Amino acid sequence: MENRWAVKAPEWPIFDEKEVEAVTRVARSGKWQYGLGNEGQELEEQFAEWIGAKHAIATINGTETMTLALKAAGIGPGDEVIMPTTTFIACPLCVLLAGAVTVPVDIDPSNLAMDPKAVEAAITERTRAIMPVHLAGIPADIDAIMEIAKRHNLIVIEDTAQAQGSEWKGKKAGTIGDFGSYSFQTAKTMVSGDGGMITTDDKALADLCRSYRQFGLPQGDHSYAVTGGNYRISEFVAAVLKVQLGRVNELVDRRTANAEFLNRRLGDVPGLHPFQLDKRVTRCSYLAYSIRYEADELEGVHRDVFLKALAAEGISMRTGYTTLVHEMPLCNGENLRPEDLRRFTGRNIEAANTGKFPNAEHARANTTIWAVQNWLLGSQDVVDDIARAVYKVVENIGALKSVGDGQ
Repeated sequence: MENRWAVKAPEWPIFDEKEVEAVTRVARSGKWQYGLGNEGQELEEQFAEWIGAKHAIATINGTETMTLALKAAGIGPGDEVIMPTTTFIACPLCVLLAGAVTVPVDIDPSNLAMDPKAVEAAITERTRAIMPVHLAGIPADIDAIMEIAKRHNLIVIEDTAQAQGSEWKGKKAGTIGDFGSYSFQTAKTMVSGDGGMITTDDKALADLCRSYRQFGLPQGDHSYAVTGGNYRISEFVAAVLKVQLGRVNELVDRRTANAEFLNRRLGDVPGLHPFQLDKRVTRCSYLAYSIRYEADELEGVHRDVFLKALAAEGISMRTGYTTLVHEMPLCNGENLRPEDLRRFTGRNIEAANTGKFPNAEHARANTTIWAVQNWLLGSQDVVDDIARAVYKVVENIGALKSVGDGQ
């Protein structure tokens, strides 16, 4: 198929002289460490106000946010933390860093988030926390998760790294559970290369997070020390994020408008089903535009073959996470040093390769397509070209049948 369109997604990250000025301001101040200047504390105040939380604690990245939250909640060796098997390695890693046990569960294909029924089935006497992950900007069914947590007296840590700005019934994702965790890594909604934020409405938990962040030294109302470390954000990163925070709403609105445009253009295309948001999702940040691919509707052509043809038209899309938590050697105790293997206590992960995750495995291998946020930040002409490229591949689907299944 001849490539007729030279489609190019906008460069990411989006920035201008405001970020340059912010970094220069910190450099000239000579106050580069958190607490010596005002950038970090001002970022925390501004982020808490925007997200709708009482407390915000800035950290070096969005992995330590979850680790510190787990430690502040008192979760440690032998305790179990339930999470979806479809997520990034940072989620199980933070549980291991807290000394606890990762328990993955299957997903709901409608939102790629943890299936509440699977969560309920995974609870044991050792379960201490649930970690819902809001993938691609789509909130998990947080009502169901909170109901389960309340019934079993469990901590809820929302991994909101990919859903900053998304809302559930008018309340921002990350502010419904006991903790919200946010990442500012370069592929997120707000970016600074790295950096993270913890939010909570509980002052005692917030003080403990600050203590774990600051060498374990007493913070706030706590008069005792904990086994913490140095996880402070720098003033440079905080200054950049203050500028980025001023862009979030406009970028979410732009992605939403383009996503809705694509919904209209692709809504009747066979085999491609844009995710339909739950009615309780009142805003989606659309960190990625999610599509469910059904090969049966496209002459049996496998998703990966379709994506290669789309890439030939200049449109590069992803298949989501290629390794699931229950398959990760790190989480199965495989190939670990004896010193690290001693972290594994209790049940560990017994479900590897046992077929207990049919929805996640099927979505990973066959159906999930993500168009990353860059494509949703262009003009409508760019988004329209995406749709036209999709139409072209679909219209020529018969020519792809001889390519094979792409496996």
